[in-house]
Amino acid sequence: MKIYFATHNPGKVREFKEILNGIAEVEPIDVEYTEIQSDDPQQVARVSAKELAEQYQKPIVVEDSGLFIDALNGFPGVYSAPIHKQIGLSGILKLMEGISDRTCSYRSAVGYCSPGSDAVTFLGIERGTLATQESGSHGFGHDPLFIPEGSSQTYAQMEDVSKVKQFRRRAVEQLVEWLKSK
Repeated sequence: MKIYFATHNPGKVREFKEILNGIAEVEPIDVEYTEIQSDDPQQVARVSAKELAEQYQKPIVVEDSGLFIDALNGFPGVYSAPIHKQIGLSGILKLMEGISDRTCSYRSAVGYCSPGSDAVTFLGIERGTLATQESGSHGFGHDPLFIPEGSSQTYAQMEDVSKVKQFRRRAVEQLVEWLKSK
C-alpha cells in the first residue's frame, strides 16, 4: 500500500516512514494547500486530507501539529508554524516572561483520506513544560523549548529526537492500527 504524505517537512517524512515501515510505503508530495482556520487540529487535518485526496485521486495523509501553551490559552496551537516564522522561539519566550505556569503540550492530528471516502483523524498528545531558554540543536520547530514529562532535557537536546517524540508517534500508531483493521 502506498500513502502520499502532503508536507514540506523532511523531518516529519522521516518519522512517518519509520513508524509506517512494513505497513505502508510513504511517498512525500510537496504541495501547497490551504488549511482552514480552526483551533481544532483534527478538523484542520480532516478537511485538508479530504480536499487533497479528491484533488490528487490518491490516498493522502496530512499532519497538523502544534505547541499548546496552557498559560497562553493554548497559543500558538494550530498556528505554531506561522507564529514560529513571525516571532521565532525568542518571541515565545518573551510572551512567557514572568509566567510561572510553563505547562504545555505538543498535539499532532493525522488525517487520512482515500478518494471518494470520508477522512479519518487521529490525535496524539504529549504533555511537558516550556524551557526558560532555547537549548539543543536537534529536531526542528519548537523542539529547543519543549521538555517532555519525565525529562530534564528539551527535545532538541536529545540526539535521537525522532525516536523520543511521542505526540506524533501516538497519532501515527493509531493510523497504523486503523489501516491494519481495513
